Amino acid sequence: MKEATHKTIQYDLIYPNGDHCQYEIEINAENLEHAAPSDTPPDWAKLEFNKCSNCPLSAEEHPTCPLASRVAPLFDFPIHSAHEDVSVKVTKDTVTINADTSVQEAYRSLVGLIMATSGCPHTAFFKPMAWFHLPFSDQEETMFRACASFLLYQFFNPADPGERSYFSDLEAVYTNIHTVNLEIAKRLKAADATSSTLNAIVVLDIFAESMLPKIRDSLRDLAFLFKTP
Repeated sequence: MKEATHKTIQYDLIYPNGDHCQYEIEINAENLEHAAPSDTPPDWAKLEFNKCSNCPLSAEEHPTCPLASRVAPLFDFPIHSAHEDVSVKVTKDTVTINADTSVQEAYRSLVGLIMATSGCPHTAFFKPMAWFHLPFSDQEETMFRACASFLLYQFFNPADPGERSYFSDLEAVYTNIHTVNLEIAKRLKAADATSSTLNAIVVLDIFAESMLPKIRDSLRDLAFLFKTP
């Protein structure tokens, strides 16, 4: 099988009034990240501006927050209500997925992809899921994919029993994501982001928070899928 050097995922959004916007993400196969925009990042994207309390990055090496700089292009999207209808076409290489959904849900799906491939250390766990991006996935689908990714991480890079691995605790991953979601929302509020963009972050955070108390129970809930007849 020929090894891919990158994967391109494109979102096309068409609003009822005829507005149209497009966002393309090219994921590098080497680091599973997409490049930051070439434009000068806004002041609110500086690392020290509302920096996440759990951020391990230093301003000397990373003057700009990798996640904030990649979310910034969303400010160029036309302003529409979070609950307004929108037609979305997601193209992944040779696969196309069409959906009629709300602006909020479209942005949730796109922002989730942007976050996972942004280079933020706390979203790195979701890189493999982004490579096999599933637009508009619900909570059950997301839980299955997260658990599968977690188990594959342990298979390919098992944690040292004597040393806590970043990926050794799925609950810790989601706890850190919750913090990132809260802090990036503060940045966006300071930048006067639209309600639909903010709501997308809120919905993502609801996903993260709701998974925390039931990760182990959810694994048991998925057990029926693997029972042999």
